[in-house]
Amino acid sequence: MFEAERALPPLRLYNTLGRRVETFEALNPPTVLMYSCGPTVYHFAHIGNMRSFLMADVLRRTLQYNGYRVIHVKNITDVGHLRDDVAGQGDDRMEEAARASGQTPYEIADYYTRQYLEDEAELGLEEPAHRPRATEFVPQMIELTRELVRKGYAYEAEGSVYFAVEKFPTYGTLSGNRLDNLVAGQRVEIEPGKRSPADFALWKAGDPGRLMNWPSPWGQGFPGWHIECSVMATELLGEQLDIHTGGIDNLFPHHEDERAQSEAASGRTFSRFWVHGAHLLFGEEKMSKSLGNIETLTQLVERGVHPAAFRFFLLQGHYRKQLSMTDEALAGAQVGLERIWDQAAELWQSERGELEPGREALRRDFVEAINDDLGTPRALAVLQEVLEAKLSPASKLELLTDMDRVLALSLMAVAEERSTLSAEQLALIEKRKAARSEKRWDSSDRLRDELAAQGVDVRDTPTGQRWANRQRAL
Repeated sequence: MFEAERALPPLRLYNTLGRRVETFEALNPPTVLMYSCGPTVYHFAHIGNMRSFLMADVLRRTLQYNGYRVIHVKNITDVGHLRDDVAGQGDDRMEEAARASGQTPYEIADYYTRQYLEDEAELGLEEPAHRPRATEFVPQMIELTRELVRKGYAYEAEGSVYFAVEKFPTYGTLSGNRLDNLVAGQRVEIEPGKRSPADFALWKAGDPGRLMNWPSPWGQGFPGWHIECSVMATELLGEQLDIHTGGIDNLFPHHEDERAQSEAASGRTFSRFWVHGAHLLFGEEKMSKSLGNIETLTQLVERGVHPAAFRFFLLQGHYRKQLSMTDEALAGAQVGLERIWDQAAELWQSERGELEPGREALRRDFVEAINDDLGTPRALAVLQEVLEAKLSPASKLELLTDMDRVLALSLMAVAEERSTLSAEQLALIEKRKAARSEKRWDSSDRLRDELAAQGVDVRDTPTGQRWANRQRAL
């Protein structure tokens, strides 16, 4: 059901383009066209990267909760992302990784793409409608570059093609970087033929030693990083997007350049909303491969952190605010999520009762939270209010199921798993119930210990025994 028909509070998002929170309206409701910058697959994605991807997942789920049909594209960058993003210089990260390992760039891309997709699944991210690879769209990148040259926005220089930033008057509007400051701030040697330090490459001349070159009207070469996303987005979604997402690191130069070349080519607004996620910090430091302070999701799991607990931890911080990750914070998130899972399991095992009208006030509180610029910290607080409310188990379970459409914490799946016992374990539960009713406390304790040895934690409540089967937890 569409948002207007459900009388939901309007969805409001912080739009980096206007630097303010705005009411979201789709270009062609109920469809939303959404593009997310995906990983450059030369190495494992670290958990700082995953925070940005999680933000996009929460946004997509929130849109779907509001009744929109989201066509989501998330790319794989497998060529053209140079070591120095701002200057557009240095080694191609894919080629650098290939030479270091003795493999081809395509083998590197395949391996790290598989690892990344496994991480996405572990973290509960929904699969996008399209997941294009940059190398699949090189002919279209060449064609877009030709169009920008034809229109006077780009020029060729010694086999490379550059976008002339001064030809695009609104350059810098998205990131806030003024052209004169960019030119004055350059401290690197300008490439031969490049007219201005601020101009960026649409196409780079490829030297004979490169592993990834394509023929073009300007000679052998390869696409620039920014042109890749413009092409993949427009080829799969059209010239105008509703939402473009990425981490704050993508804002400049990547998104600024992407916007400039796309709008110069089409003459239309490229994306109405730009949504950026803030950094995940290790203590007080930004997490970065260059700083060597990264950790992967696999490494987190190896040291005992459940992927859903990491998701729960990230949801505790607002996506636009930096979030500091410590062992203590992760441990607290894991304990908190385990408690919620156990409470959901207890509800699952209870007499359900009737659905009550009083639950609607809590549902509205939840919607107001997520529709207020993806307010996940407040949404989690409402989740806790549901668990503590004086409502029937049926009402609570219905609300938890509804909220988990956005939060994706596997609440019902875990509740069912933890409530499931073997025939032998159910028999022990019944024996313990009889022992307690006959006040045979020693027998009751012995049976609880026997169940605990099988991974089943039993708790006594005013309405009877409740349990959590740890052996069957996700």
